[in-house]
Amino acid sequence: MRQHAAFAILAVLFILPGLTYAIDDLPPSFDEVISLLQLDPSVKRRALAGEIVMLDPDDSMDRELAIALVAVIKRPYNEVIRAVKGDRLFQFNQFILDFAQIEGAPDVSKLQELGYTATEANEVKALLAAEPGEQFNLSAEEIARFQQLRGKTEGLDDAALIATVNNELRAFLAERLQRYQEIGLDGIAAYQRSPDDTTSPVEELNAATLAMEDMKRSAPNFYRILQKFPDARVQEVEHRFYVFKLNIDERPGFVLSHRIYFFGAKFALLAERHIYAPHFYNSLQLVAGVIPHENSSVVFYGNRTYTDQVAGFGSSMKHSVGGEQLAMGVKALITDIRAGLESGKAK
Repeated sequence: MRQHAAFAILAVLFILPGLTYAIDDLPPSFDEVISLLQLDPSVKRRALAGEIVMLDPDDSMDRELAIALVAVIKRPYNEVIRAVKGDRLFQFNQFILDFAQIEGAPDVSKLQELGYTATEANEVKALLAAEPGEQFNLSAEEIARFQQLRGKTEGLDDAALIATVNNELRAFLAERLQRYQEIGLDGIAAYQRSPDDTTSPVEELNAATLAMEDMKRSAPNFYRILQKFPDARVQEVEHRFYVFKLNIDERPGFVLSHRIYFFGAKFALLAERHIYAPHFYNSLQLVAGVIPHENSSVVFYGNRTYTDQVAGFGSSMKHSVGGEQLAMGVKALITDIRAGLESGKAK
């Protein structure tokens, strides 16, 4: 059964009776969450037995893949939160090749350790030859930018070519992040798919937030952050920005990530947006809530990923296959994170 309620997790965890800024109110128990989400009572039993319980929420548009899950980590809440705070869970994501946290205004000096390597020269050359389409997620202006750079790099050996492209790449990423930080979603440029067609991450991320509008009633402040960033700010909520170098569909690429954290004494919340993805998918928005249960921690997780590859003709079959692949990937990631936490490797 498809669970629209699975994405009301935030609404359940963030009840704010009469509060304007503070979020850390008394959280519901595991049983109350199960009841409020209208999940089968067996979900709790299965999660406590060690199963990562996968849920199947409704998609909000034809190019969306949506999944949710409930899992129990057999470590105390405070220990789990310390690992999240210190970015120690990144080590369990096999797709992360490198990353940098961007503090303050983004500029290329903060990205000097990130870039293509000597073994990725073919990807660099493909980027310089980029055209409208799905091979690279680029706006019309960005395509022209790299095509112009191609004319300036003729005759360079691979090492010089990669160094030149890396400098342009860092500037391009810093500029995209700066526009988002200053303007919010409306600052995200659309991807040019053909001379007359674009894909809009703005439309996708707005749809992801709209799919959680139950949260507007019970957690208006946090919902407003997702809806109105950068204009909406909430006390005790931390914003972090990252550039991740990922292995995506066996190709290297660079992702811009906005993470929104609340770490309370009684429960925690993470929301993450990929405001730029290089290829294969367009954008994503995920939410994860954590509550204590006895000497363990319960994780509620929801992910909405957007890709043109599941839209159009044959969409139903593409959604089925794509959804299964996404669910398998997320389940494997949560399995690795849980194993790392329970073994003490995340310290």
